[in-house]
Amino acid sequence: MLNSLVRLPVPTEPACTEDIFSSALGTLFTDDLLNQHGDPGSSIIYKSKAFGDLELQLVDPRGEDARRLFAQYLWNSGVLMAELIGGGTADGRAMEARGGSWSVTGETAMELGAGTGLAGIVAALAGAEEVVLSDYPALEILANIRTNVNRNIPQASSTKVRVEGHEWGILTDPFSASHKHAFTRVIAADCLWMPWQHLSLAESICHFLSDTKDARAWVIAAFHTGRATLAPFFDTVVEVGLAVEDIWERDVDGHERAWARERDGGREDATGRKRWMVIAVLRHAKSPSIEPTPQTTAP
Repeated sequence: MLNSLVRLPVPTEPACTEDIFSSALGTLFTDDLLNQHGDPGSSIIYKSKAFGDLELQLVDPRGEDARRLFAQYLWNSGVLMAELIGGGTADGRAMEARGGSWSVTGETAMELGAGTGLAGIVAALAGAEEVVLSDYPALEILANIRTNVNRNIPQASSTKVRVEGHEWGILTDPFSASHKHAFTRVIAADCLWMPWQHLSLAESICHFLSDTKDARAWVIAAFHTGRATLAPFFDTVVEVGLAVEDIWERDVDGHERAWARERDGGREDATGRKRWMVIAVLRHAKSPSIEPTPQTTAP
């Protein structure tokens, strides 16, 4: 289970009963899965089989605008993204995406909506040639990502990693203008819960993703805000010039099934739905592709 890959640091002082109970909720009540981990201003540890324990500081946002972005948590989609990029394991099984692992070796990678920066940090550790971790340009969010980069990236590799503020859809600033089609891998985890931002996010993916034939964007999002909230994004990407090369669903235990825009006639059980995520591989529409997976509506 993905949740087993995240733990709290060993406390320097004895933990109170409430803290112990709170940190164990996902284990005690497995039906009501925790989608997010940690508390604002605290630290958590991602247990990577390939790279050891990675300790991540969680930002304590200032102001309501920054707090509403929910960058102050590590989300299950980010954990799964890190597992797929890093070639990790869950329950002893190889953590590979359908069609093989998501290799970043020698690639240039950009993470959008980085939050803690976990996926981008793992990309750097996994051999990416260059990594940019980006998030909304709030000073405390970017400073927190830099803290996590400095904590987890060896000094010898630090020059290939940078942190940039980027507001989705704003593509005329110096960084965006100078990095059009600059990245062969663009990654976004748990960024689809704001439908009013779908177009801006799709425009940023299309802008930064290289137009070479092998360039791909990887998107993972959980259904905790509802399937209907996420589904329109995959129409929007087509409108901006991208194509959905492959799309499917995976739960926290590694079970997979076909992607469906709707299940149970829109009455999908919310508790069960929280266990599942949609995984999509995007490319520029003009790039060669494998046969795309059809989108379905499940009974």
